[in-house]
Amino acid sequence: MIENTVLAVLPLIAALLIMATRFYAREGAISLFSPSFLLAALSVLLLFTYMVLKVLVLLPDYAWVGFGGFGALVAAGGIWSFFR
Repeated sequence: MIENTVLAVLPLIAALLIMATRFYAREGAISLFSPSFLLAALSVLLLFTYMVLKVLVLLPDYAWVGFGGFGALVAAGGIWSFFR
């Protein structure tokens, strides 16, 4: 397993920041059930899960692809939603 795989979760961190910014700036933080807040909360949950699995050495070899891929999709969707 490549030890640099922690860098693959950077899109997940970016997604968290983008969705939190969108939640406060664009939606005015009016509802905890808004898509932006829920995706930001899901990103935090996935980051926590990744860290726990990494520490317990239970992380599969290519799990970083799933975590990073989800983060990239959410980050791209968040950026796209700012411009629509």
